[in-house]
Amino acid sequence: MATSRGTTEAGLACIVLVNWNGWRDTAACLESCAGLHYAHVHTIVVDNGSTDDSVARLRERFPELHLLEMGANLGFAGGSNAGIHSALALGADYIWLLNNDTVVDPGALDALVEVMVEHPSVGIAGSRILYLDRPDTLWFAGGFFSRPWGLATHRGADETDEGQYGSLADADFVTGCSLFARASAARVIGPLDERYFLYWEDVDWSVRARLAGLRVVYVPGSRVLHKLGASMPVADGRIKWRYEGRNRLLFYRRHCPAGVPRILLTTLLNAGHLAALGRLGDCLELLHGAFDGVRSGSGQLRS
Repeated sequence: MATSRGTTEAGLACIVLVNWNGWRDTAACLESCAGLHYAHVHTIVVDNGSTDDSVARLRERFPELHLLEMGANLGFAGGSNAGIHSALALGADYIWLLNNDTVVDPGALDALVEVMVEHPSVGIAGSRILYLDRPDTLWFAGGFFSRPWGLATHRGADETDEGQYGSLADADFVTGCSLFARASAARVIGPLDERYFLYWEDVDWSVRARLAGLRVVYVPGSRVLHKLGASMPVADGRIKWRYEGRNRLLFYRRHCPAGVPRILLTTLLNAGHLAALGRLGDCLELLHGAFDGVRSGSGQLRS
């Protein structure tokens, strides 16, 4: 079992980071990954057509970096798929999708690999994720999905971390912020669905893993800090509501088509709640996304 530096019996773990105009965050993440205790690691950065000087900056700072230049913004799903394909070609045993705006603890990867070694039925595992600026506050301690209402929620979100989620636990989904997959599972499940572009692709992948008979688990010993929102420019922050409205319908069309009318009603109620809170812009983006979903839209949305 590979739980210390220099031990590689558990196999090669490939880390995949998607960068889009965020080289500073990516560099900080890479530096934290360099301190991982697990020895048999290969890191792949996928640049999603950055329009700043990300590529030059990253090549200058990390001359030996495995950097894939996509030439266009393929979204989290498309960029991650490029990294997954490259990792599989390298013979990876495990693939760790990480948001580029994360900082990982030195033992974060060891804990994930250990679970895979000890539990062969596990196909996907996720970390205990906390806020970078509030490292005592949880952001994710396992994802759970309400099929009747179409709500994907993070257990423990915004709670003070006092060890209340300190045990390995099965989950409905793992967030793409830190998603660790067995390579054999990735081959069985297939690639992330690029129609989502951004948001819900991780829920979809996790559900597909469970449908394939694989376990999806939360691993408390894998600690990751997340700089929330850094990968989404401030000017585009509101568009996440449009992806939410559109992609929830995409998900239901694939996994529970009979529930689509109910999810449309849930979306309208959600939009009304946002309007009541005075968040009219978010309300309109959510409705815009739902309308796009009704028309079977997919892929990248414009601000």
